[in-house]
Amino acid sequence: MTELTRERVAAAYASLVTGDREQILRYWSQDVRFQMPGNHQYSGWFVGLDDYLEKMGKLMAATGGRISSETLDVLVDQEAGVSIDVYRLDGYREHAKEGATSPYERLRVEGVHMLRWEDGRIVEGRSALFADGVTQGNLWWSPVGADGERYEY
Repeated sequence: MTELTRERVAAAYASLVTGDREQILRYWSQDVRFQMPGNHQYSGWFVGLDDYLEKMGKLMAATGGRISSETLDVLVDQEAGVSIDVYRLDGYREHAKEGATSPYERLRVEGVHMLRWEDGRIVEGRSALFADGVTQGNLWWSPVGADGERYEY
């Protein structure tokens, strides 16, 4: 069995940004289920790696790549096959000015991911957001911006 470590958790997230499916499948199950918090078109369960990667692609498209993720801490329970990571996201819509503070233009949240691992791969994940993070996410993914214009993804 593959050892579950903080480094393996970091490598799983790093694999996502490579876009290399073979690399991603070293850490993520083809049948992964991932639950996103909120009440918007991208909240709820994503079933299968393709579904999850499509959602991640929507986030990258909405930001034009102007998003960063920082892992603040990782806890691992090797015996239970569970990891929990605390993270911070900070990103702007592709057209937003640097320093924008509107939740329609900037996504700035902190939260946790709880990942369940089997045979060295993530088979299930759940995300939760701190403070008003769910509200921030709902506004970010709103189809209408602060100026009343609809966004397309």
